Amino acid sequence: PSQMVFKPLLADPREIHSSVSSNGAWDTYEGDIGDIIELLQWRPADGTLWAWGIEGASDIELNGLGNGVFPERVSDWYLGTYFSQSQGDVSHRLEYLHVSSHLGDSLFNVEPRVIFTRESFRWTTAWQVDHQWRLYWGLGYYPHMAPDDKRYYFHWGGELFTQDWPLKGTVVRGYLGYDGKWLGEAGGVLDQNFELGVQWKPHSDSSRAVRVAVSYYSGNSLFGQFYTRPDSHWVWGVYFDP
Repeated sequence: PSQMVFKPLLADPREIHSSVSSNGAWDTYEGDIGDIIELLQWRPADGTLWAWGIEGASDIELNGLGNGVFPERVSDWYLGTYFSQSQGDVSHRLEYLHVSSHLGDSLFNVEPRVIFTRESFRWTTAWQVDHQWRLYWGLGYYPHMAPDDKRYYFHWGGELFTQDWPLKGTVVRGYLGYDGKWLGEAGGVLDQNFELGVQWKPHSDSSRAVRVAVSYYSGNSLFGQFYTRPDSHWVWGVYFDP
């Protein structure tokens, strides 16, 4: 299928995508390589849409040491599958996702290693209020996690768009996004991401897009090896949505 039934969440830092970004808090860079492949769609006569697909990504954080040297600090790996459904302005996605986290070569002899793996089920419902507004909410549960901890989390957010601007057969629009997660792990953590950017798409309904954005993240580190550490920073990035 050329379009996904459930559109990607723009302000979720760990939504599957590809990107290159710079961390404004210190001389650190992040590269994400990922994609969502929607393998099957079913379009019955009642107007609903159903889909099944797979997803995966690698998120890597690098130090900038000058002279073109960028040793790896940490890498997180994601692999999963999902089912999605939509009818009218409301869509749903049920994901099963595996993640594991590994120290990079620059920290092998510096940081203590954590055996970090997660298997999660996550349900997300999104409501396209109109062409300018989208809201979403959901919850997740970890049937397996190491280190073991509280196994539930809640997820919510929203996206506000400008009007579309035509550009030589394509569409450009600005957006403001917010993403929040409350996790039971690490004593209870609130992760929040605020994002302001510009989105460039082949057409208005396309899920595939290129974005340039600035965001502010506050919470614990998104990388599993450092999941107990508070982390607040600015990010400038270019993002490629599947």
